[in-house]
Amino acid sequence: MAEINPSAENIRGMLTEALVRLRKANAEYFELLERGLSSSPLPIADQAKQFCSFMQRNASATFDFGDKLVQAKDVQDALKLQSEFFQGQMQALTDQARSMGESAMKAATGAFTPKN
Repeated sequence: MAEINPSAENIRGMLTEALVRLRKANAEYFELLERGLSSSPLPIADQAKQFCSFMQRNASATFDFGDKLVQAKDVQDALKLQSEFFQGQMQALTDQARSMGESAMKAATGAFTPKN
């Protein structure tokens, strides 16, 4: 039986490999989702594409955070990275909510505009 060596470098290596596989699966998922949305005749397809783009950016930011966290040197470094990630995600949430709100207002305005 192979000896298990749970050294920090081995654990980092395994986590890095797992993140690479997860990134690949995530990219394939979003490619499939985008293809489905591109062929959708639904009137909300554009909003769904925008929402999908936001989800993709958020997932990418999370993977980037994971990459950085795997390389953290100590708990203080990990907490600093977590704080930066949280602040970035809160800013992204604010920006995305604003953008989705504007998009919803445009759609609602268009729905109530008389057609001649």
